[in-house]
Amino acid sequence: MPHFPEIATLHGRLGRHLLPISAVLMLAACGGGGGGAATPPTAPTPPTSSADTPLLLNASNAAIAPVLAFGTGATALAATQMAIDWAGQFNSSATQSRRCSGGGTQSATFSDADGNGRVSAGDRLSVTYAGCYSKELEGVVDGTMSVTFTVPSGDQQLAGSISFAPGFGDHTSIPHEELTGSLRFDHTSGAVSKLLRVHSDTQPFIMVFSDASTIKKETVTALDLQHELRIDTARATTSMRYRLASELLGGSLEVSTATPWRSWFDTLPDAGELLLTGAGNGKASLRVHPQPGFGQFNLLLGDTVLTSTPASGTGYLWSSGAWLAQNASLDRYDIKLDQSSGFKLLIAPDMSRMAPGGALTWIYTRTLDTPRLHNALFRGHGGAADIAATVSTNGAMLTVKPVTQLLAGATYQLTSDNREADPIRDTAGNALREPFGIVNVTQSINANITTRGAPALLLGASATLTLDAGNSSADGKPVSATRWKQLSGPALFMDKPDTARVTLSSAAPGKGVAVIELETGNAAGEVDRQQISIDVLTDSSPTLVYSYRNSKGELLIDSNASTSEPSYVRYLPDTNTLDIRSTKAHLRFLVGLPANQRWQAGTSLTYGDDNPDGVQGRLLGYYILHECFKEKGSFTVLDFTLDAAGQPSRIAIDIEDECAGVRSPVSIRYNSDLPVRP
Repeated sequence: MPHFPEIATLHGRLGRHLLPISAVLMLAACGGGGGGAATPPTAPTPPTSSADTPLLLNASNAAIAPVLAFGTGATALAATQMAIDWAGQFNSSATQSRRCSGGGTQSATFSDADGNGRVSAGDRLSVTYAGCYSKELEGVVDGTMSVTFTVPSGDQQLAGSISFAPGFGDHTSIPHEELTGSLRFDHTSGAVSKLLRVHSDTQPFIMVFSDASTIKKETVTALDLQHELRIDTARATTSMRYRLASELLGGSLEVSTATPWRSWFDTLPDAGELLLTGAGNGKASLRVHPQPGFGQFNLLLGDTVLTSTPASGTGYLWSSGAWLAQNASLDRYDIKLDQSSGFKLLIAPDMSRMAPGGALTWIYTRTLDTPRLHNALFRGHGGAADIAATVSTNGAMLTVKPVTQLLAGATYQLTSDNREADPIRDTAGNALREPFGIVNVTQSINANITTRGAPALLLGASATLTLDAGNSSADGKPVSATRWKQLSGPALFMDKPDTARVTLSSAAPGKGVAVIELETGNAAGEVDRQQISIDVLTDSSPTLVYSYRNSKGELLIDSNASTSEPSYVRYLPDTNTLDIRSTKAHLRFLVGLPANQRWQAGTSLTYGDDNPDGVQGRLLGYYILHECFKEKGSFTVLDFTLDAAGQPSRIAIDIEDECAGVRSPVSIRYNSDLPVRP
């Protein structure tokens, strides 16, 4: 057995995977630990040729080799996960740099070779670390790794190969620790499973340890590693298979997982065995201690326990939480013994920034039982309507989804239909309270309708009205989809219902209020909607329209399009008075002219106290802020016709009214197709 003074492997000193090699060597030399009284170790048999010769396993090297082998596989997984984390940060060619939380810097450059706006085959990624503390390796890293992405196989989403530039590793330790060679990977992220597989590439994966006088290499071939997080079982599973040619051990070993390493979300493994096969089919292994909650691994030669070692380190393997996207920014993961964990919430959704078309998902540390909580309610605040929601479970996930999209920018109180204090349970019966509270919906998309200054009115058989959605936005950018539809009212024709600007016309003579809805969408599939009500008066029946601007400058329409409230238009010849009352706002134009003045087109007069035209009456109503009693103004008669009975058959009047110092243009149309004033 070679003894390399003060050696600590990249998967040992940097990654803190189990024990540093130097400590393992010392432990073995002293006869082991944790397994009873020390016994003199069997003297190691020197290899007959080189690291490629199958290693003859004995009590001394069997207390070292399993730890070394496990750390080698864990290091390959860790380095690949670092590349995967960076790949998720890009969708187009760019360079990103940031500080490492434990000191140092890291930067990555992504080249989108085909310009398709996503990571795909042919793209390249280069990542450089400078004295950077790595959460996966729990140590300092220098150097550059390069990734070339390839075509994924099967159902996998991401594939590629990783190569390490000369000098990639830890140069702060003595001896230096470097990675060379290459790795190939496949990665898939689905609703319930996140799977990473690491394979041998065209070159072997090599770990190099060196000081001023000595270099030792650990060479890995036939590599096949797999780490999977399954949310439906709330478990992480790791398996390994490869051939290790070790200059540290002085021979080669076949490495495999006789039992895959398994753990709950936030605990140390409760199952797993790494099996090493050497010369003469000799066996050594690293195995989870059979005593629950003991927190130890046993080191075995054959079936004999030689010693035990703490089951610490490799936090990103032991904790499935490290592999969840929500935890990508965490530096460390708190790992516990299986006995001290139990049922708790692992990941909570960000309720302060819920997408309008999204859902809320809570992830627990144990598989959930069918919940007694069946339905939920998003109770709207500030005028937002209540929206019902459904509750579903999938393994360790609890999801609450609104039955219709939430109002962008609104706030809701998420409540349940269950009055019990603990409707969320795991399969063992442990209970937690329902996870509800205040939800703030992001204003990620905004539908906006304008009429380009025109009143929301179709008056007359040939009338048209243009609606414009050009001011709609999605996070400050143009929307990706626009759709208009009519919800109610007289049938209207839309010339281009899938464009930002649509022109409405009457499909047939009609009278009523048409409700038109604009739906805009963004690239993420979220939508926002806005509605507008349009008075439609395109038939030949009596029509009455008042249009006016209120104190906020909004142009309002008050018509008899669809109301049962009384309105009237009448002429009183005895007093030469015209009396016109609207339907909703109860505006009333009650004006009498001097006896010698006729109601006719072209008449233009003033009204109000002491007006010079001798006009009696005024415009009455609450159309500004309050009723006026000293109102004044002027009006122009554009059209005025009486029928055979001496009553108005057609009227068009424009008014400039002044109330409490506020001027407002008003239009009155009765059976007239003349446009109202904008």
